[in-house]
Amino acid sequence: MAVITRRAAALCALGTVLVVVLASHPAAASTLKPHPDDKEGKAVAAAVPSLSISIDNGRTTAEEGDRLTYTVTVRNVGTTRARGLDLTQTLPTGLKFVSADGRGSASKGQVHWSVDVPPGKDATFHTTAEVGATPEDLLRLASIACASIEGSDKPIVCATHSDQLPAGAAAEAAAHEAAGPVTSRLWYAGAGAALLALLLTGLLLLRRARLRRHPS
Repeated sequence: MAVITRRAAALCALGTVLVVVLASHPAAASTLKPHPDDKEGKAVAAAVPSLSISIDNGRTTAEEGDRLTYTVTVRNVGTTRARGLDLTQTLPTGLKFVSADGRGSASKGQVHWSVDVPPGKDATFHTTAEVGATPEDLLRLASIACASIEGSDKPIVCATHSDQLPAGAAAEAAAHEAAGPVTSRLWYAGAGAALLALLLTGLLLLRRARLRRHPS
């Protein structure tokens, strides 16, 4: 009776582990697909356009007083027209909006455009912003561009561009300076070890040569 009880307990524990593993494994959720007759699921999938997006200002560094011109491009890589897209670009702390083309408007730290993109085509917009005072601990100035269906708060695609600020350059220089002595010590240690190995090899070869000349 005790053996049966122990086996039942073991099977119960194994079942619990399997349930936990299956529930926590990401692939378990990704394998769920809508039923072929699920027309609503197909409609939702068809309503989401296939897009790509990019943002760039042609720079890698920025500092207070700089004027940055960003180029935001969204491309329709699908086969149907993407209608009523909400295209946004964030204006992070320290970046002041100046202007935007394509009827872009700025509000609540973002620039917004409403756009339709035919299949295989792209739409390009530009914004100009000025770098103001930034927090001393802010290392990079990053702006994010996203495209979503109008009225949805879930973006379809996003891209980001960042420029290194003076604080970031100072932090990078300090990191290199701190790593310098360590690198030097490692180099000297490696060189010393190599020299010692070479010396020991030379002594061993010399000893072998002497033994050949004066065998006992």
